[in-house]
Amino acid sequence: MNKYLLIIFLFSASAVCAQSKEVAAVEKAVADLVKAMVDGDESQLKMLTDPQLTYGHSNGLIENQSEFIHALSSGESNFTEITIENQTVDIKGKIALVRHFLIGATHNQNSDPAPVNLGVLTVWHKKGKNWTLLARQAYKR
Repeated sequence: MNKYLLIIFLFSASAVCAQSKEVAAVEKAVADLVKAMVDGDESQLKMLTDPQLTYGHSNGLIENQSEFIHALSSGESNFTEITIENQTVDIKGKIALVRHFLIGATHNQNSDPAPVNLGVLTVWHKKGKNWTLLARQAYKR
């Protein structure tokens, strides 16, 4: 009987360890995306996002991958700082749901500098060894 309990314990511990590694990988992808957004780094933004990306802004604007990348890399949309708070990561197979608050500042070409305080849901898809952003929706807090 003890042999079976040990096997169950080891299997459970192994699953928890694998889950923790995946959570850490998703959290790193989120952090990399935040940095790329602030930097307006076109190549990083392309690498971190899925070609099927649907990116929803809190004002209702929806962008695809090329529109999202162009807005940030051209300076049309310019985050000067982003801080992520209260982040949760829920992984189901090759899909990760990430919720957090995004606090920061933006200075768009057509507007004065403004604070940003949003709730965000992102959906990440694992392709090979990498997590890529598939969908994002923000709402004003």
